Parts: sequence; C-alpha cells; structure tokens
Amino acid sequence: MPAAPLYPIPSAPGVVDRAVMRVRALPILCPVCGAPGLARGFGENLRETGRCSRCGATNRNRQVAYVACRALREWSGRPVRSLRAAQALPGLAVYNTEAQGAIHDQLRAAPGYRCSEYLGPDHAPGEIVGDTAHEDLMQLSFADDSLDLVVSSDVFEHVPDPYRAHAEVHRVLRPGGHHVFTVPFHLNGYVDDVRARVGAHGELELLADAIYHDDPVRPDGVLVFTIFGLEMLVRLAELGFATTMYRLRQPARGIVGSNALVFDARRD
Repeated sequence: MPAAPLYPIPSAPGVVDRAVMRVRALPILCPVCGAPGLARGFGENLRETGRCSRCGATNRNRQVAYVACRALREWSGRPVRSLRAAQALPGLAVYNTEAQGAIHDQLRAAPGYRCSEYLGPDHAPGEIVGDTAHEDLMQLSFADDSLDLVVSSDVFEHVPDPYRAHAEVHRVLRPGGHHVFTVPFHLNGYVDDVRARVGAHGELELLADAIYHDDPVRPDGVLVFTIFGLEMLVRLAELGFATTMYRLRQPARGIVGSNALVFDARRD
C-alpha cells in the first residue's frame, strides 16, 4: 500500500474538533464546490454534519472530494481544486454510485458524468427507472476500460459480495483510473467483519446482529453486510489495485474529526 501523508487520529476530539462542536461553524474553502464559505451545523457526529453554506456538502462529502481531486490531479497532470472545477477536464469519464447529494450536484454537468442508484433486483443493470439509472455494483452495465474515476461513499458495506463489486469497478476503469471511496473500517481489525450474506438459494443469512444505515432511497434503512479491516487492502491488491488509505485532517477545507478515512484504489 503506497504511503500517504498521515495525521494522528486521537481517541478523543482534539482542540479543533472541540472548538468546532462548540461554535458549530467553521470557515472553509470547500473541495466540493470550490467556493469559500462556512461549514455550519456541526454536531457530535462531525463526519456527517457541518454542511457547506454554498453547496450543502457534509464533512464526509468534503473528505471524498478532497481525495478525488488529488486523484484527478494525478490523472490529468493539472491542479484540480474542487469537483466543480473537474467538470472542465477534457475527456473525463466519472461514475458516481449515488444520483443525489452535493457531489452529484457539482459533477452532473460534466459531459462524461454517469450516476445511478440500486433500485432492487427486479431491474436490469443500466435500466432507467423514472429518471434514475439502476446499477448493481456486482454487475455493472458499463463497458470494459470506459471510466477514469468511480466515486462511492459508504456504499460497499451494503453490497452482499463487495469484492465482486470491486472486481467490476476494476473492469470498467481504464488503466490508471481511480476508485475513491469510504467504507466503515477497523484500523486495528485484521479481517473483515462479515455480518450478513446471501445464501446459495438467494436467502439472506444474518451472521451477527443486524445493522442498518440511513439511506435516502430506502426509508427503512439499508443492511450492512461487511465492516472492513486490513483484509480489504490485501484483497484489493489481489484484484489489481494499488490502494492508498488517507487519514485526513484539513480544517481549512472543512475536514475535521477523528475518523476521516478515505481510500483511493488505482487500477494498475
């Protein structure tokens, strides 16, 4: 795993984190929209709060955008300071595994942008349902070697076979393309915590107490199949990815808190 600039992650909130939770606001230069403004409304869960006053991006959105901009700088050879600015990169083909939210809003005008939601097993990959494309990450409809950047944020933990999905991402990325993503990750866990699986006949098998995450598409929430450990980095390498794990702390960009982990898996 290539080395990346790492910042110590305290077990308790640091000085900046405590100040942000007290004041509930922070002046930022947002890596999602590229505009100076305020991140407002921080709560105890710093990762999911602190929305940009210009584009509505949360702390987690900014974490993903910051690493995606680094990946695009490597891909393009030119500075990329925000996802909004990335729209102007010639020939860029991006797939976002969500069809809503601040990242989607800033990329949607790019000519090579694609997005989707998972809308259930009754739909075919690539099918348009209403005005939304359906994709199953374990069986993407995209052609081989057709994308430069894939972005997913807290999605792969909900996929029954996440490494089949990572293999699909590897297939559709061009050589040198990047998958920038976040997942629940145990820094001190050696193996993945597989909490559920789909059996041979399509039945759901719970292997531990069920955990559901909030989801904008499914009001009842979405089941967590896997919480990842260091095993993930090994298995991504076996698939042909060179993966960098970033532990971010960039208050000027609105990135605060003790769990700002983002992964950049580059296809060799």
